Amino acid sequence: MTPSLPADWTPALVPAAAVCARMIAAVAVGTLPLGSALPIRVRVAVAVALAAVAWPQVVTVVRPGPSALAVAGEAVVGLGLGLVVAATCAAAAWAGGIVGSVAGLAWADDFTPEGDAQSAGLARLAWWLGLAGFIAAGGHLAVVAGLIDSFQALPVGVGPAAVTDRVVAAAGSAVHLALSLAGPALAAVTAFHIAAAICLRTIRLVPGAGMLQAAAAAVAIALVVAGLPTWIDGFGTAARSRVERDLSGAASAIP
Repeated sequence: MTPSLPADWTPALVPAAAVCARMIAAVAVGTLPLGSALPIRVRVAVAVALAAVAWPQVVTVVRPGPSALAVAGEAVVGLGLGLVVAATCAAAAWAGGIVGSVAGLAWADDFTPEGDAQSAGLARLAWWLGLAGFIAAGGHLAVVAGLIDSFQALPVGVGPAAVTDRVVAAAGSAVHLALSLAGPALAAVTAFHIAAAICLRTIRLVPGAGMLQAAAAAVAIALVVAGLPTWIDGFGTAARSRVERDLSGAASAIP
């Protein structure tokens, strides 16, 4: 005799699979900035725990008769929610990468040409500073609450179209945040280059190889150190507010 599931379990199988699909996709994409620092087993465990916590909310708002196709749709929704988190958290690294490229601090390719270009240099430093500020501001709690509460704004089966606008808005917000962080350092490095060019034209000094690049790098690092409250506290607060807004407003109007 072929074993069968109890009749009262069958209607819950598809919604449960959809919830797991959304959380697994959201955690997998949202933790991409962490790279190999977070093992896959930990990511899966976090996704399953979030799905278990969110399940009591899902059963109250799930739409009747979700099909197996809803599981694929929920994976796409989770992909969008994960992109919101990943883009926001990566904004500090983008800012550091911009400043590092202008100041000549992108040295990863010189030491490890086969490695990741972001594994060394100012971009990675800025990312760790931003992550510290994000966690200190309670951003990780905002992410967990936003993913769980997303089932209120986006019930299972609503479809991925409702999250598209929020993903685009989150990407734009992340770029704006990165440029806001990098702006003062870029202005200072540009002013240094202009001043150095004027001085070299005036006193006819021929600098040694790499002297100007080293001086520009020192200026960039000094500005990052001087602006630590902005790179940590300011970024953490701004990133948390953006995550809360974009996750909670992922579908302000459900058709």
